[in-house]
Amino acid sequence: MSAIIFIVGLLIGITAFFYILSLISDGMNKSRSGGIKRKTVKQKIAPENIGFRNRRLIPPGTRVCPLCCSELTKFEGLYATNIYENGVKKILIMGCKYCFKDN
Repeated sequence: MSAIIFIVGLLIGITAFFYILSLISDGMNKSRSGGIKRKTVKQKIAPENIGFRNRRLIPPGTRVCPLCCSELTKFEGLYATNIYENGVKKILIMGCKYCFKDN
């Protein structure tokens, strides 16, 4: 009786091994062939044409307040505070030194 259980267990183990081996080889073949190929459309945008919310065009790398669109020097910062909304920590930007009004 124990010999039959041993042979059945051995057969189940061998079939499971070959099944897993075939899954791995199929995955390797898909990754070699590239799998699903997607067409990527490359779009070139000139940096001088980048705008935000229909505001005037700003050169790349310029520090700008997102509320009043004032240009900031590298020593001027934004006033902000941490808030928790639905258990998620977020940052609320209140403005720069030109548009922030303390109550």
